[in-house]
Amino acid sequence: MTARIFVRYRRPVAINTELVLRAVVESESGRRIRVRAALSDGDERLAEARAALLHVPLEHFLATPEGRAAGEAWRTRLGSA
Repeated sequence: MTARIFVRYRRPVAINTELVLRAVVESESGRRIRVRAALSDGDERLAEARAALLHVPLEHFLATPEGRAAGEAWRTRLGSA
């Protein structure tokens, strides 16, 4: 779950273009995870991001009707891949 996110956009992003997203976990402490990422088109960096995330167990989401429906939709989607 996203606790905080900062995105710096450096260049416009063309549509219908294959891009590369690279992310690295910088640190973990308990449920807290800090991530840094960059979006690139070839050698050109288009955006950079830093995020603070909280790990939430899947069971938390599956305890709701909406969560179960989303889980089933993903299961169906992955089964057809």
